[in-house]
Amino acid sequence: MNQDNQNINNSPNEEIDLIRLLNYFKEGIKSIFKGIVKLFHYLFFLIFLLRKNWKLTIGMIVAGAFFGAFIKPMIEDSNVKYEMIVRGNPISNFELYAFGNEVNDQSENSDEEGAKLIRSMGISKMKIEPIERDEDVVNNYFEQVEISALRGIETDTLFFQGFEIKSHKSKMNPTDFALQRINITIDNDQTSISNIQEKIIRYFNELPSIRNDQENRLSVLGNYEKDLRKIMNNIDSILSSRAIANRKLTATGSEFMMNAATRNTVEADLLRYSEIFSKRIYGTQKLINSYQNGINVVSNLRPKKEESFTDNHIIKYALYGLVLAAMIILGLRFNTYLNRYENGKI
Repeated sequence: MNQDNQNINNSPNEEIDLIRLLNYFKEGIKSIFKGIVKLFHYLFFLIFLLRKNWKLTIGMIVAGAFFGAFIKPMIEDSNVKYEMIVRGNPISNFELYAFGNEVNDQSENSDEEGAKLIRSMGISKMKIEPIERDEDVVNNYFEQVEISALRGIETDTLFFQGFEIKSHKSKMNPTDFALQRINITIDNDQTSISNIQEKIIRYFNELPSIRNDQENRLSVLGNYEKDLRKIMNNIDSILSSRAIANRKLTATGSEFMMNAATRNTVEADLLRYSEIFSKRIYGTQKLINSYQNGINVVSNLRPKKEESFTDNHIIKYALYGLVLAAMIILGLRFNTYLNRYENGKI
């Protein structure tokens, strides 16, 4: 009985707490909607002020559009934007990003050779951004796990199923991606594009850090390919010997030799391993080809196309004019308020 009475006494308190919780959520939702209403109120008030001062608003928009259409091109008539896509490795990408920072800094303490190259080409700005592909994420992941990229093109199916590509991608740096997009701004539009591209690629491929890394990797890959080819030659020799032996056994009526562990013929096992090593040779050759140069051009240097409406100077500076008009109108409104406050009318 005592327990039943205790439950009855607790029920009203629980109901009161639930009502308070519901009221709390209700007030929170009301405050959110009130904030949204206030935001729209301020927005409509700003639009009202712009409409009330329409002469100033239109005048600033037209002035901004005129500046973007005529004055801005006259100021930057010699600046031309280009872009190209290159394929590199982590070492060459580090040098590439460092060179981009050197271009943007234009400091006197820059590397002498790099500074001379920048001045000779007339590059004023450089922006480098990675092209993020899932292929690069997978390759980078297996390089971290296996310490090397000598796995060919096969993967462990069970291990790959547990691979969280999004988690690993978030930990990668821009330099970990093979493809890099280079955006450059050149002061002199008379400079030969092909000459600029040739100078940039030659500069990077002749850097000591890139050349040393390239030679070391090619040496390791070359030795690994030789070992793989020796294994393939040994398999071919064994298969050839087995073929001769099997013909003799068939002539005498004997059975083929079986692999007791797999219940397959020895020839079938050798052919399976031959396929595996053939894939590894193919993967190694792909890596050797990718390391022939520190940086390889994927897409040649060409003028950059405008990709968004903000790249259009007319629209861009017309919007700037609208923003400036709003700031002037709000400033005048605030000044009127201060005058009224000073005269004691508020």
